[in-house]
Amino acid sequence: MSINWFPGHMAKTLHDIQNISHADALIEVVDARAIRTSSNTELTKNFNKPILTIALKSDLTDLKPAEFTNNVLIGSIKNKKFKSEIINKLDQIFIDKKQSLKEKGLINPEFYIVVVGLPNVGKSSLINFLTSKNKLVVANRPGVTRTKRLIRINQNYLLYDTPGILIQKINRLEDGYKLALIGTIKKEILPLNEVVNWAYDFLSIYYFDTIQKKYSLTTKLQFNAFLVFICQKYKFLTNNSQPDKNRAIEYLYKDWINNLKVNYEKEI
Repeated sequence: MSINWFPGHMAKTLHDIQNISHADALIEVVDARAIRTSSNTELTKNFNKPILTIALKSDLTDLKPAEFTNNVLIGSIKNKKFKSEIINKLDQIFIDKKQSLKEKGLINPEFYIVVVGLPNVGKSSLINFLTSKNKLVVANRPGVTRTKRLIRINQNYLLYDTPGILIQKINRLEDGYKLALIGTIKKEILPLNEVVNWAYDFLSIYYFDTIQKKYSLTTKLQFNAFLVFICQKYKFLTNNSQPDKNRAIEYLYKDWINNLKVNYEKEI
């Protein structure tokens, strides 16, 4: 099963991004909880200049940076030292070009870098972090940045911030669930009960100790039984004193998207 959700205005934005010919490099921002799934190859496949992938929200994953190559920086904007790591990586990327331009008499060259990524992965938050100024509108929901903006982070680097662009087509429903669970796609796009059901099955396999401790479970339960357990634990009841499973699903979704340390790249 595939999901196609590529509106016309996003197609135009994608075309505009891929045709910024004077860009010297590209930063793709992804979510550290699902690095491969939140990467949009449609944005990067025709870009033949340096690409730096930055995986944010490392505080919400148990993924170890050593599990990825030097082409991926994994960190959090909550860590002030991460800024210098990013700048140092950019300096490495442009070291040869800087030297070449220096030999021609240009001491402090400027490099233009396009920042791309799926909605709500943290592009604007990253730029604010790098500039130490809240110049961009940031919110914890997809679709906040609407147009490209040029922002200077130091004497050498200027960044183009761009709107988040969804993947044109998602061929695996599981990837859609993962994107919903990291907040990249709106929860209304997929049935939330299916998203939470998939997440519970995943967590039961790879993170049962975590949810066992988090919710004081004594044994593994089937999904429906788990929902009833959550309803009883948090008193989610209907007017007829029946378990309000929809409320439990909403609660679990919000809890897992904001508070759970997980790596969704593990495969069931």
